[in-house]
Amino acid sequence: MLSTLKNRKEQGFTIIEVLIVLAIAGLILLVVFLAVPALQRNARNTSRKEDVASIMGGVSEFVNNNNGNLPTAKIDTDANTLTLGLNGTNQVPVSLGYYAPSDVNLTTFTTNGTNNNTTTDTVTLVTSAKCDPDDADIGKPVAGSTRAIVALYTSEPNGKQCSES
Repeated sequence: MLSTLKNRKEQGFTIIEVLIVLAIAGLILLVVFLAVPALQRNARNTSRKEDVASIMGGVSEFVNNNNGNLPTAKIDTDANTLTLGLNGTNQVPVSLGYYAPSDVNLTTFTTNGTNNNTTTDTVTLVTSAKCDPDDADIGKPVAGSTRAIVALYTSEPNGKQCSES
């Protein structure tokens, strides 16, 4: 019996073995292709949140340096730096990663309906407002003190966000 095993020639893989390997490889590729878009979306959302945190940090620094006054202007100095100012004076630069300075808008709260109309590529700073904790739409601001400011932005998939200073 041992001699018959030694005389037998190896002729390669059987078709079943090849199909099993291909099926396993296909499953691995399927998992990778399904996971990559979710990972990219999470990375973009993280970058958006970091930018909003940087903007709000810049607002806090501006308020501390200017006797409690909120910035009334933004100056787009270059592609990655947003500069907050008070009529062009006492400027505070804020480095951005995801957003461009032109994507950031500065407005004042109005009682006739300031809603979160941002897209995934814009941030709106609303002065004299705070985030509404009771509203199901967390991205909707309500009237706040004259020294309060909120940042409205959108994360994927279509999640309106509101961040207070």
